[in-house]
Amino acid sequence: MADSDKGNDAALEWLKKKTEKGQKADYQIKAEMEDVGNKFLRKFKENPLVPIGALVTVGFLSVGLKSMYDGNRVRSQMMMRGRIAAQGFTVIAILGGLFYQGMTALRETEDDTHETGLK
Repeated sequence: MADSDKGNDAALEWLKKKTEKGQKADYQIKAEMEDVGNKFLRKFKENPLVPIGALVTVGFLSVGLKSMYDGNRVRSQMMMRGRIAAQGFTVIAILGGLFYQGMTALRETEDDTHETGLK
């Protein structure tokens, strides 16, 4: 356990040095420079299946509610079942995107560790 604490301290050493000099961390600078539209585009590029799944869910919900209002029970029921499937797809897309981003970050950390010689 002590070895992992040393590894964490070494990995965060760059952040400590920056804050001691009065500089902000890179993620803080990026967050301050990015507006809502740019953040949406960046997130869409990182995992495009999530907003697509959300739009499909809204589409099924809209058509299902319209069918319910019109009294078409069969179509309304089919649309609600489609909405559940679309929601399931969206949740799976979120989890898949998080897994992919985590694995990418882990790979980058391992590459940085090998390049700098830190353990």
